[in-house]
This record gives sequence, structure tokens and C-alpha cells, in this order.
Amino acid sequence: MTPRRSRALAGPLALLVAAAGLFSAPAAAQSAADVAVAREIFIEGSEFAKQGRWEQARERYERSLAIKRAPITLYSLGVAQQQTGQLVEALESFRAFLVEPSAPATREYERLARHAVEDLERQVSALELRLSPGDVAGLVVKLDGGVVPAAALDRPRPLNPGNHTLSVSAPGYREVRRSVAAAPGSRVLVVLSLEREAASAAAGPRALTVSAPVGAASSPAPDDAPGRVVPIALIAGGLTTVAAGAAIGLLGVASASDAPTRDGEAADAARAQALAGDIIAGAGLVAAGAGVLVLLLDRGAASAPDRQAPPRAALGPRGLTLRF
Repeated sequence: MTPRRSRALAGPLALLVAAAGLFSAPAAAQSAADVAVAREIFIEGSEFAKQGRWEQARERYERSLAIKRAPITLYSLGVAQQQTGQLVEALESFRAFLVEPSAPATREYERLARHAVEDLERQVSALELRLSPGDVAGLVVKLDGGVVPAAALDRPRPLNPGNHTLSVSAPGYREVRRSVAAAPGSRVLVVLSLEREAASAAAGPRALTVSAPVGAASSPAPDDAPGRVVPIALIAGGLTTVAAGAAIGLLGVASASDAPTRDGEAADAARAQALAGDIIAGAGLVAAGAGVLVLLLDRGAASAPDRQAPPRAALGPRGLTLRF
């Protein structure tokens, strides 16, 4: 126990004598039974204080004070809080004791309480919190799990020396947690920048929108679809026919190379096969070319302002027919 802290201590016998007078007259709103219970719990607390069991003494003083508010209980609670490291709470208990009306039974403790207040004001730390942005709606600040009132956020907050946990949260922002170490009598400045949550997380699932690159060809309108089916089919079929004819021609060339003589049935059959491949490939090229031509005509007609309708292509028994 430090010399400064011992100033506020008083002998248990003196406290019991003071309690006997202050607990004798019940308040108007309290029954005699309540006052008797409060006195009994206070005496238990004083016995624990005499033994140096300050945690138990503090708990008894708190219970007694909850039943009946008495100046001597405030003073005794302040001593127990000071001994258990609750300096902020002890400071307020001594201040509350000093604002009570002076009475002969407690007058000797007033000087000790003033010295205790002076010592505690030098030992208590302070926390100053600065937030950016500072005008966030729904802001919740917690210190060691307890909510700090919004009206008190712009003032330094008294803090017991030691380690503390600070958390800041708000709708649409990520929660921020910090560990704060406060030395006795220090002023701790904590600056926090609140970050918004990701747009996808805040807004929820979004529909996937796929857009074509600038300059890409758009899908044909329903009215233009029939006119483009035939030329596209001609181009695709023509290219397929070219590939087939080329394959047949290559087989014919290979067969001619394998023939035992340049004349004879085997050589004649191979040359005929190569010729057939050339003919098929040529027909495919013609069909593909016709498809390209029709597409070009369709585009030219669609871009001409004086045409009522683009030419249409139809494939009938007599071949490819263009209709204007």
C-alpha cells in the first residue's frame, strides 16, 4: 500500500461508529428493515477491509449503497475502489462523499477525502478519441465492452491505468478494434479512420450485366434474321465442301503416286478421284462466294436511305435467287 493511498483509510472501529449514527434514521422512502440490512452489509464490508480483503469489501459496500445511500458508505466504497485499482470509480465516490451535507460523524473524513481526490486526479489517465469521418450515423464506441455515450465522445474520457480494448462500429463501415495502454496520469490520443465496407457486401448480390465492346457487331434484329440465314448457310456449307474436296483430291494424288505404272486402271482411277476432289472444292468456293456476296448486298441495302427493304436471298430448285 502506498503512502498516498493510505491517507484515505480509516480504522474499522471509527467507520462503525460513524455508520451507527448515519444508518440510525431511515429515509422517508425506505423502510427500517432496508436500513437494517444496509447497515449489516456495511459492517461485513468493514470487517473485510480490516482483513485487507478489498474485493469482498468493495462488493459489500456497493450492495449496501444500493439499498441506502449514506455518506460513510460512499467514503468506504471509495477506499475499497482505490485499493482494487478502480481509480476512476474511487475518484467519483470521494467526490460524491464531499458534496454530501457535512455531519459531525463524518467530518473527520472530509480532509482525507480531499487528499484522496488530489492524488487520484494525478493518477487517473484520460482517453481522447478522434474519428474520421466524425459525423457517422449510428456510431457505436465501446471501451472494454461498455458503450460510451455518443454525447461524451467529444470529451477526454477518464481511464484507469492499464490495458484496455477500444472498438468502433457503424452501419456501412468496417468495425475497428484497438488495444490501448494507459500509463498512470497519461493522456492517450487515439486517431481512427473508418473505412466503408465493400460495395458488393453493403449492397448485396448484384445482377451480372454483360455489354459488348465498343464497335462490336450487334446481334441482328428479328426482322433481319431470315435474310442472313441463307448466306451464312452458304458460306458455312461452301467452306465445308471445299475442305471435303481438298481431302478427296489429296487422296487421289496419293493413290496416283502409289500406282505401279503411270497407265492402267489404278492410275486412271486415282486421277479421276483427284479430279473429283477439285470439282467438289470448286463448287464449295462458288457457294461460299455467293454467301459473301449476299451478305454484302444485305449490308449495302440496309445502309442505303432510299431502299424500303434489303434484298432477300432464297435457295430453291433452280439455285440461289436474290429478291429485291
